[in-house]
Amino acid sequence: MSFYKNKRVLVTGGAGFIGSYLVELLVADEAKVTVADNLCRGTLKRIASVKNKIKLLELDLSDYRNCLLACKEQEIVMNLAAKVTGIEYNRTHQAEMFISNMNLQQNVIKAAAERGVKRFLQVSTACIYPHDAKVPTPESEGDRGSPEPTNLGYGWAKRMGEQLAQFYAKDSSMKVTIVRPFNSYGLRDHFDEATSHVIPALIKRVLDGENPVVVWGTGNQSRVFIHAKDVAKAMRIVAERYANVDAVNIGHDNEITMKNLISLILEITGKDVKVVFDTSKPDGYPRRAADTTKLKRITEGWVPDTPLEEGIKEMVEQFKTHRSP
Repeated sequence: MSFYKNKRVLVTGGAGFIGSYLVELLVADEAKVTVADNLCRGTLKRIASVKNKIKLLELDLSDYRNCLLACKEQEIVMNLAAKVTGIEYNRTHQAEMFISNMNLQQNVIKAAAERGVKRFLQVSTACIYPHDAKVPTPESEGDRGSPEPTNLGYGWAKRMGEQLAQFYAKDSSMKVTIVRPFNSYGLRDHFDEATSHVIPALIKRVLDGENPVVVWGTGNQSRVFIHAKDVAKAMRIVAERYANVDAVNIGHDNEITMKNLISLILEITGKDVKVVFDTSKPDGYPRRAADTTKLKRITEGWVPDTPLEEGIKEMVEQFKTHRSP
């Protein structure tokens, strides 16, 4: 029998990019799922397949009273509510990113503890790691230095969220899990250029006919990309098996440079255009990849495994057909 069967589970941000995949998994586990989302970035379209099997609360969780309402009578809270954007927005709105994310974290964690929630998933981020983090990056690097400068406001907010979750785990009976996803991509992501992640942004610009396609930085910076459905799967497993207030990376170590990423996107789209690398713009992290030793131990050897090419092909078809998540 599933660990989640018949349990009352609240997913904040459950109509969002990753949250919607998690909601579908929990419904399949026969959990009694409540979604709390202000539908600012989340959409009902993402959870349409399970709309008759969940309870939806359209709430602004920056208001503590709404958090108390959402957490009432819940056994498990999975806190995916966050303000998440791309590198350009992050680096030019540091205060906003810090304040917005701190507010969401403080409200939901405090309300969950006050309502007597038994288990809590705090979703952090790989953006908490310093610019010079070891690669592949072990979780211990999150205790050193300062987050990478382009993500400073967001990174510090998420570090503080981890710390707050740790405090509540000590000061209450609530068991806490902390996860740090690396770069996520996939169907249901946003394609708007102002706040989107790198893969949907590049797909949109290529398919919109931009020529030359301008890519930020040198092109030598590398990332690992994790399909959102794999991120959700990992969250579901880790929250069940590892409520130890000990952060766990969600990712893998298969790096790809931005040069190779744009080449792959051009190959998949069949576009023959010039690529220009704008070195006046920041690279961000020079390299980024996850040490998955701890994740493998918890999942009995599994790590996110959706091939990048497969995921990008899905996104290209989505953009061509619908141009929206």
